[in-house]
Amino acid sequence: MGMFGVLDISAAGMDVQQARLEVAASNIANSRNTAKGEEAYKPLAVVVRSAIAEPQGPAGTITTAENLPRPVVAEVVRQDVAPKLVYDPGHPDADERGMVSLPGVDPITSMLDLVSISRGYEANLRAFDITRSLLQRTLDLGRGR
Repeated sequence: MGMFGVLDISAAGMDVQQARLEVAASNIANSRNTAKGEEAYKPLAVVVRSAIAEPQGPAGTITTAENLPRPVVAEVVRQDVAPKLVYDPGHPDADERGMVSLPGVDPITSMLDLVSISRGYEANLRAFDITRSLLQRTLDLGRGR
């Protein structure tokens, strides 16, 4: 039973990385969007919290993988980042000074986030695969008796 909890934890970690990937992609995709007279795009961020699954056994039981904390996406929030002003007098959204307001997305930081997300996802996938392999070997040993 304890091994399935480990699979759940790895799957929860992959879900968090998926949400982080979607947010990073949205930030990069909207990094050059302008908005004249309306609210400009604000970069997004994922808020992750730790959640504990409901206890399966009687109170005071030994901690197992089923009741260990799991990462959970609490919410996706807009960051309060000042827009970047870029001088581009020919742009249709330029103000009277020739300045265009772009979202406060830092493309370099967003690309570094993508590397971190990729590695986090790979680590969770590897833990999932190792646990699945151990479960399969355990079942194979049971068949051999």
